[in-house]
Amino acid sequence: MEATAEITAAVKNVPALRFPEFYGEWVNVKLGSLAKTITSGSRDWAQFYSDSGDKFIRMTNLPKKGISLILDDLRFVSLPENSSEGKRTSLEFGDILISITAELGKIGWIPSDLGLAYINQHVALVRLSKKVDSQFIAHHLSTNKSNVRLNRLNDSGAKAGLNLLSIRSLSLTIPTIGEQQKIASFLTIVDDQIQQLSKKKSLLDKYKKGVMQQIFSQQIRFKDDNGNNFPVWEEKKLGEVFERVKSKNAENNKNVLTISAQHGLINQEDFFNKSVSAENVTGYYLLQKGDFAYNKSYSKGYPMGAIKRLTKYDKGVVSTLYICFKIKDGSSEEYFEQYFNSGNLNSELHKIAQEGARNHGLLNMSVVEFFNDIKLPRPTIAEQTKIASFLTSIDNKINYTSKQLGQAQQFKKGLLQQLFV
Repeated sequence: MEATAEITAAVKNVPALRFPEFYGEWVNVKLGSLAKTITSGSRDWAQFYSDSGDKFIRMTNLPKKGISLILDDLRFVSLPENSSEGKRTSLEFGDILISITAELGKIGWIPSDLGLAYINQHVALVRLSKKVDSQFIAHHLSTNKSNVRLNRLNDSGAKAGLNLLSIRSLSLTIPTIGEQQKIASFLTIVDDQIQQLSKKKSLLDKYKKGVMQQIFSQQIRFKDDNGNNFPVWEEKKLGEVFERVKSKNAENNKNVLTISAQHGLINQEDFFNKSVSAENVTGYYLLQKGDFAYNKSYSKGYPMGAIKRLTKYDKGVVSTLYICFKIKDGSSEEYFEQYFNSGNLNSELHKIAQEGARNHGLLNMSVVEFFNDIKLPRPTIAEQTKIASFLTSIDNKINYTSKQLGQAQQFKKGLLQQLFV
């Protein structure tokens, strides 16, 4: 027992993963003892909002993971000269930001190129002394362990909130300044890779969205294999291109599917980590691979509901609230899958949806009108194939980049668990 106690004491306050040149235990400190300033913004910023000017960092600009600010959706403020509020809450390189309402404990770190910026009352500003590396402390605060500790400091009132005194009292375990800098520098390299992959994926997504609009509006046309123009596109009723699927699940298939904007038709248990279907699913529609299903409810990016094609499984079943259909001869499943994903069908769906009428969150529309009144552009099968092949090649690049991004994020998550105490 004595030997075990000695070993335990020897490894106390030491991370699982460590650079070989460092040794010795990390020390426990309070965040307040490391800080020169801990403050937050005021509530009176609306009067200073502007179309341009200095940056205004809100809670929405703090990432859910990591410490790099999200600057896609910035607000700006224009302050009068010598504003006392501006002086108190203006940000400096190396400042740490903590969300103190709603989503508690999101962390941001201020880089050297941010420029003049301010915060509001939903964000705490932590400015550290030069005795510690602020980027290391920001990474430390972004770990799951620190997030749990921060949330335990919740004021526990009617609304979630952290006060500045609680933030000052937060305990952290830290190494020497040299080891802090080494860890921060290493994680910066990992963050740079994640940001590059994230930016690459975003650019690919925007490129695909733009090129789809040009293709389906026929601003871009493909040539046949001899370099000649393809024939003029036809306009077809949806029911001329597809036939409705109404086959019930007589075989009692248990692969119950739901529509996900990102993952398409996917098994409910894989998506929700539980089944949300009825116990008896023999009355559900049975889909075969390649069939389509339309969920008439709004989801992010799909204001008129989403249409997805079954690609992940040979068979599956869906609720009869979905409208299901399959392709007829002379048309390409892949082409129409891309067309539906483009959002170009929304205007047609809007025409048949009864204005303002919803039933349990579902758009109220007639199945008969869905097949008879919705119009689709249909090129020749040869041009459909070329369009589908081109857009699928972009999808493959997006999926590969997404996979790389996910792997980099998982790698960093593992590092954060092992590099900090």
